[in-house]
Amino acid sequence: MRALLPVLLIAATATAHATTTPADAPIRMPGLWLMNTGPGGNAANTASFHMCIGKVASDDVLAHPDSTLSNCRDQQWSKDAYYTYYRAVCDAKGSTATVEARFTGDFKYNFHGEVATTYAPAVDGVTQAKAEIDGRRLAPCRGGLPEGKFLIKGKDGVGNLNLGEPIRQ
Repeated sequence: MRALLPVLLIAATATAHATTTPADAPIRMPGLWLMNTGPGGNAANTASFHMCIGKVASDDVLAHPDSTLSNCRDQQWSKDAYYTYYRAVCDAKGSTATVEARFTGDFKYNFHGEVATTYAPAVDGVTQAKAEIDGRRLAPCRGGLPEGKFLIKGKDGVGNLNLGEPIRQ
């Protein structure tokens, strides 16, 4: 019986950590966020943008400028001891896309996610796409920045978002 006890404890611990429980969608802390997105495993093609997250009741953590997905349904968030998971079925250019993602981080100051999208039928010859998304809160939003809009340096009059108003003598 004594030899069986450690085995049972290990099995119970492993089962507890492997079980996911339903969760609410994570909401980032308000402020200026630096977001990096790119194809999974290909850091050379990473796109960066900023976003001012306001004090809103909901926040789309998966939003990024090049998203081809729309009308997502059956959205489910869940958690285990280490990760936050997302699963949804969306429309994408006449196809059905199944999105599965796994995130780490606290969503208050940072997070990192791996997103896999499977298309049926294929979209532009692609049946599965993998991407990584990384977010880091930089500071409170500077006055005058629009909330929830993608802020890409050099586009739409966006300059250096990390600087406050210039000092004038």
